[in-house]
Amino acid sequence: MSIERIEPGTAGWSAYYANHINRYMFALQQIDRNTPARLLDAACGVGYGTQFLANHTQCHSTGVDINTHALDIANRQFRTPNTDFLLDDCTKLNNAASKGLYDYVVSFETFEHLSEPEAFLESTKKVMKPGGKVILSTPNINVSSPGSSDGKVAWEFHEKEYTPAEFYGMIDAAGFKNIQFYGQQYTTRGKLKSELMGDLHQLWSNPFMRAGRWIQQVFRGRKFEPLMKESIEDFEIVPYGSPADCDALKTNGPFVQIIVAEK
Repeated sequence: MSIERIEPGTAGWSAYYANHINRYMFALQQIDRNTPARLLDAACGVGYGTQFLANHTQCHSTGVDINTHALDIANRQFRTPNTDFLLDDCTKLNNAASKGLYDYVVSFETFEHLSEPEAFLESTKKVMKPGGKVILSTPNINVSSPGSSDGKVAWEFHEKEYTPAEFYGMIDAAGFKNIQFYGQQYTTRGKLKSELMGDLHQLWSNPFMRAGRWIQQVFRGRKFEPLMKESIEDFEIVPYGSPADCDALKTNGPFVQIIVAEK
């Protein structure tokens, strides 16, 4: 599973970068790498994915986010001649629109943060070229928050989480076509590692272990490192015949659902 926005130099970055970049690697497979194009990364965070797509395609990539701290990092660490970063509200995308229309729009782990996801989809369509491709993801509530009611969850920054049927339905209702449904899930190796990480976390949370770590940090200047880092080989993104197929798996389904569609 992933966490919220990750930043370079943090324990979260070290532990979860592979989880996040795996989705951008999937997006890369949906892009014509040999044709110059314009790409929008909506809710880009600190911009590592925006840069990744620009570096591996002929796209000029624009990243937008509503968080100024994240954009400061993006401009310091991930800006290149083929990228730019703008402050923007994903439900409006006014600043993104000022740059012109886009061939591709990518937005990962955004829906769950929005009180008006329909407005985001409408704005996305407005900034896309006819026939443009959109690649979107959001957590699968069946896995991330099983047993929750009406999509309401305890995650501080999540407005709502969605079942695969709900997620697909919103994209369909917004008028996108040729909708393809995918899921990001653990490989066999990744699942075993995840289960081990859970066991280690319980041990690491023991009060005696916490006291020992505090002593080490104070007296030895040791920097916290994650117990076990995720790697690219821990994840796979696979197609599903329909959102119903994914829904039927319940907690055994993919933890992130991904849609690729066209305007």
